[in-house]
Amino acid sequence: MAGKIVFITSHNWDTRRQGGFHKLAEAACRAGLETVFFSFPRPYYGLLLKREQLNAEVIKKLSAGVRYELEEGREILNVTFPTFRIPDACGKVVPACIMNFLLRHSLGSFRSFAKKFLYGTDCFVFESCEGIAFVDKIRKFFPNAKIIYRPSDPLVYATVPERTKALEHNMLLKADKALLVNEEGLAAYRRTVPEFDQKVNYTMLPNGVDLAPYMRRYPEPEPIKGKKSIVYVGAWGVEWPLLYRAAEELPRLHFFVVCPNYPEKSVLNKVEKIPNLTYIPGIKSGEVPAWITNCTAVMVPYVTDFYKDRPLGITAKYYQAMAAHKPIVAYSDTEKLAGVGVSLTYSYEDFIAEVGKAAAEKYRSYEFDLTGRDWEVIGKKFLSEVGPFDTHEDAEPETQAAASPVAGQEAGESVAGQAADSPTNDEPASKETDE
Repeated sequence: MAGKIVFITSHNWDTRRQGGFHKLAEAACRAGLETVFFSFPRPYYGLLLKREQLNAEVIKKLSAGVRYELEEGREILNVTFPTFRIPDACGKVVPACIMNFLLRHSLGSFRSFAKKFLYGTDCFVFESCEGIAFVDKIRKFFPNAKIIYRPSDPLVYATVPERTKALEHNMLLKADKALLVNEEGLAAYRRTVPEFDQKVNYTMLPNGVDLAPYMRRYPEPEPIKGKKSIVYVGAWGVEWPLLYRAAEELPRLHFFVVCPNYPEKSVLNKVEKIPNLTYIPGIKSGEVPAWITNCTAVMVPYVTDFYKDRPLGITAKYYQAMAAHKPIVAYSDTEKLAGVGVSLTYSYEDFIAEVGKAAAEKYRSYEFDLTGRDWEVIGKKFLSEVGPFDTHEDAEPETQAAASPVAGQEAGESVAGQAADSPTNDEPASKETDE
């Protein structure tokens, strides 16, 4: 398959927080497409931070471009375009037009960035992140390229700034096709976007999971070794007061929260004083199966009423635990879970009681069909939806004047020859649901 595809995403390629865009990019790369992972936003203030996605080394490296070898003869290029973006909190006093101007603008021009890294692109796939701010420039520079919007997490919930909601509305209208994850997302858009069905070309494509790794045996990860472990591995924040109480009332169980979203310092200080409650700031994606298959039970203790504002549906973290036949206890999540065998709770008392019961189980089956949910299957469907790919040079002459200068670099090496993240309200966070 000849052609080039660019994924515009909040993720870095090399990250603890892998999501569906990694899997879709892998599918494209393995199919023979030249594949670019465009990580955005990466604001200049991130040069002063020391987070996984936002730190001086990562931003400088991705600004130059880094190639990662997926398999022999197959590489993915990860790049970024640093901008003057300022934290969302500034939006309380700074007008939306200025916030968006700073979000899009850099010391260098986007046109030059596009010449260097996006030359010859046939298809742009946007994640539900602030990268959607570039859809109009992309359309202008690459008028014949296909534009796809893949909103794993529709930007409709209450905490999303109004300017970002407006950017997403524009994205939906400008995209050639939107690939929605579930019926909850569709319903959310129908409520918030006037004449959605008439104005937006969309189809359904669920997220997936690599099922096979969750059906194997692994050595126990050291932190949970020999413990009755109740584990959460995910990217959304948790209801910490619930876990304080659960740890107190169930002292023989050890609760683990594995999440790249750093909690507030006051939370970390309290967790340190609770012997059977542990916070771990994320793990590599390849380590997740060992945690899920070796834990006593899986918990998903979202913040109270979290599900009411976010149309996530049944997400990949549930698929993983189901494939491993682990007992699952959820707090404050979609009612659909109760119908497939998950212990779904909406009060502290019920959550703690169900965790106690789950800890005594060794195996649980679920009434949920995982057939067709494997990423290999989803990847093929994705390529069918976004293809066919025909090489062309149809962008503005000034943009497409030079071929990409990044070919021929070593895998994992900075394209410029240089040596070779957890979100807060001030850091642009990933919006994908499958960790």
